[in-house]
Amino acid sequence: MAVGSRTVVTALVGAALLAVVVLYTSKDQIGYRKNTIVRMISGEVAALMKGAQVHRHDNMDPLRITEWWQASSLLKWDWEKPPEYTCNKIEKRGNWHICNDKTFEVKPPCLVYSFGIWTDWSFDDAMGAVGCEVHSFDPSIGKKSHKRSRNVHFHDIGLSGNDSDTYVPTKDIYVKKTTTWKIRRLKTIMEMLGHTNRHLDILKIDIETSEWPAIMDIAASGLFSKVRQFAVEWHLFPTYPNRSEYIGFYAGVMAMKKQGLRTFRADFHNRNYAEKTFCFQADVNYVNTLYKGT
Repeated sequence: MAVGSRTVVTALVGAALLAVVVLYTSKDQIGYRKNTIVRMISGEVAALMKGAQVHRHDNMDPLRITEWWQASSLLKWDWEKPPEYTCNKIEKRGNWHICNDKTFEVKPPCLVYSFGIWTDWSFDDAMGAVGCEVHSFDPSIGKKSHKRSRNVHFHDIGLSGNDSDTYVPTKDIYVKKTTTWKIRRLKTIMEMLGHTNRHLDILKIDIETSEWPAIMDIAASGLFSKVRQFAVEWHLFPTYPNRSEYIGFYAGVMAMKKQGLRTFRADFHNRNYAEKTFCFQADVNYVNTLYKGT
């Protein structure tokens, strides 16, 4: 029996939401103290986010994402569902994993960007030992830019969705006092390092919620087409980012996936569905199945 495409899509969306149902209320949480996500992204991404939320107050339509809990449920499902790409050779490099099968093998001359170090250099050092050119970034550790080893270069810069020399980070377990950081878009960093005509064999991001404006900007600028593998720790904390921004986050992830990113591994660190302590943290690894080379 023939079934209309709208009916099929409605059923699929409904099934996905049921599969990951989380009973939240729609009460927004407190956002960043001095910066919202919208202030941390470039103008074109802000416009995309505005468009993504234009139907929030329309009559409920199962084909539209209109509530924060819908967006967070679909994000959770996207991370925990079966891998979209079967990597036949997943290998651990320091504290992260890579796909090292025939299609996505990482070998010199390889270029790796690693955002978010804290005190764990194991991934960066491991990729440097392979012979990759590694650029490590973290403005939170109080170190000046320097050459760590033959292949590993450290930069006292953070990643976000806009360029600023006066970004005020949210206080957390890594930031104990008010400070300012220099942050840059990925596009700006690649231009700064002379990498505009190169691809990234691995882009690794673990930056405590700043991944959201960053990935929306990277997707909007089309730079995911230059990324062969993407490793990220996604963060949704109880008090930030603001829940009103979740729909934009989901739109950003879908834009990223339209450029070829497909999951091959995921690992949740934290899943708490209580309203006041709601929290998601997950390491997710992607390969770019549409990557064509440079």
